[in-house]
Amino acid sequence: MRPRLNPRYLILTVICLGLTSLVSILYWNHWFFDRTESASRDWLLTNGKARRLSPDPRIVFLALDENTRSLDAVFADDFEKSATLRMMKGGFPWNRQVWADIIDRLANAGAKAIVLDLIFPGPREGDDAFRAALERHRDRVVIGTHLVREESERADTKFVSVPQKHILPTPELCPPPGSPSWLGFTNVFPDSDDLIRRIYYRTTLLDLSGIPTGSKDQELYSLAARGLEKAGFSSRIPHETGQVMFRFSEDVRPKSLYGIFVDSVWDSPAFQKGEFFRDKIVLIGQSEQAAEDRLQTPLGVTIASQVHLSAMNAALNGEFLHETTQRTNLLLIVGGGALAWAVGAWVRRPVLRLGVLALLALAYQQVAQNGVNELGIVPILFSPLLSLCASGITWAAFEQVADRIERNRTRRALERYVGHDVAGEVLDNPASYLDSLGGKRKEVTILFSDIRGFTTLTESADAHQLVTQLNEYFTEMVAIVFAQQGTLDKFIGDAVMAHWGGIVSAGPETDAVRAVTTALEMCEALKKLNADWKTRGITEWAIGIGLNHGAPITGNIGASGARERFDFTVVGDAVNLASRLEGTTKNYHIELCIGESVAALVRNQFPLRSVDLIIVKGKTKPVEIFTVLGKQGTPAPSWLPAHDEAMRCYRAGEFAAAEAAWRQVLEQVPGDGLTETMLARCAELQTIPPPTPWTGVYEMKSK
Repeated sequence: MRPRLNPRYLILTVICLGLTSLVSILYWNHWFFDRTESASRDWLLTNGKARRLSPDPRIVFLALDENTRSLDAVFADDFEKSATLRMMKGGFPWNRQVWADIIDRLANAGAKAIVLDLIFPGPREGDDAFRAALERHRDRVVIGTHLVREESERADTKFVSVPQKHILPTPELCPPPGSPSWLGFTNVFPDSDDLIRRIYYRTTLLDLSGIPTGSKDQELYSLAARGLEKAGFSSRIPHETGQVMFRFSEDVRPKSLYGIFVDSVWDSPAFQKGEFFRDKIVLIGQSEQAAEDRLQTPLGVTIASQVHLSAMNAALNGEFLHETTQRTNLLLIVGGGALAWAVGAWVRRPVLRLGVLALLALAYQQVAQNGVNELGIVPILFSPLLSLCASGITWAAFEQVADRIERNRTRRALERYVGHDVAGEVLDNPASYLDSLGGKRKEVTILFSDIRGFTTLTESADAHQLVTQLNEYFTEMVAIVFAQQGTLDKFIGDAVMAHWGGIVSAGPETDAVRAVTTALEMCEALKKLNADWKTRGITEWAIGIGLNHGAPITGNIGASGARERFDFTVVGDAVNLASRLEGTTKNYHIELCIGESVAALVRNQFPLRSVDLIIVKGKTKPVEIFTVLGKQGTPAPSWLPAHDEAMRCYRAGEFAAAEAAWRQVLEQVPGDGLTETMLARCAELQTIPPPTPWTGVYEMKSK
């Protein structure tokens, strides 16, 4: 179903648009999480699911390791057989005749390219032989140069790295002008976070200085690019003069350089009398143990030679990586915010929404991982996920806050009609409440209260003053109902209808006790109100309260249709009887009248006084009615046995004895309205005897 346009969706749009814009601005300006973004991209290249290149078998690494420097593993007869080993034993750096012998040895074995990851500055013994070897094998050999970069301040106060000089080998070892070069720079330049992720395969001094140029006159090749060129793979070298990102391979396992001059090693299956080197690119450089130049890469610490090897491996296999452009990245960030909006708009359940957001985040990560592994495309990871999750979670949090505010508003509105605890039950446990909406018979205690002579008051009272007084009265009465966890059913003019057990029940006995307590407290509260009204010159009021317990029908009752109007209420015989009991209070001059069903539930909690055995108007079955003589736990008054004896005599038809007993009660409780009423009835019945047989039942003629 299509979501309706309402303020919530407007807020959702504002949240998603605002957070997505914020993430976009932070990303574009490289603020705060620039390194985090780089780290997330690195994770795509290094996690357990990332594809790593295996070392290309066409590449060989001969290491200047400790065994090669010390030659401690070489036997005396091997030294006797090899003049080169004897020169190497003289200590490193060696006589450069050694490098000539190394080049000749590998070239004669058929190596396609011999790449020396070393710089040879300044003249040294053996340069002539080394130069001669370079000339002989100019199409196969590569030696290193070095670019020096220093920080230089420009006019705009930004610092840039500008190459100050290009350190070449000693002039005796440089190629003659106009001839093919055997030089390749050994530098690898880290990113701003000091991690190596890319290299220059080819560049110019102007490009390195940050000055765009189309000229190729001064083009410089890196050691890796020059080695590929010598091996006949010029077409595999990237054409751009900027840095190129490549997929790192697993480290190439080095072999000790000295072994090519030891006959037992040279003839072994490892080297196969030199056949192992045929058509190979052989890189000679420092080993892990001996190298001083250690570099940080996303995969960890390594040496420069391994970086050159990975760069050649990537070029041979076409494994270059391409980071998505800034504009594409912004589209990905916007896409994350748009997905968050869609999820917020269409998925309503909070837990399900969070699950969908998590699945979308995982799906994007998987797509990004596949893009890196299969296509060599490295998208940004952190910023789109931040846009997605921040927008989605912020909206979820807003909804929770909004729902809580709405819930509290609903609770406050509901508490105007029911007590705090009942409102909490309806909102916190709606299932039990909803069960009753269609109509359900439940045990309920019902209270009706009514103001005596209110209709007459309305005829002469000032309207404003009467409404003010009525509001004061209702405020006190309703507060008492709520305090005893009752439900305010409705106001019927000046009458109050409340019940216990209709929505939530604490058990029939507890519900009845709370209802009786409410009635007693309402009577006490009215006394205080009357005292206040008297001082203000306002007419005092009297009330009557009726209580009954039964099993009426509870549910939502009202009118359906275009103008729906429903009330949760209770209906049935038990409710009608409660209303009739309230009316009997006028006849017996008491404030509170409870039915026998209520009396049975509270008899052990309150002192009760039997009032009469009556048939209310509209009924045929008699019911015994009672009034309550005090608060819960109050002892019965001393005159109550005399009243009970009088009531026994009255129901037995012994009207004279009953009259005598009630006169004893009246002596102890002067002016007691109920006693005076019963005395008058006894006198009447003695004058005009009732029909026989006498049942002791009094039939009410009015409501």
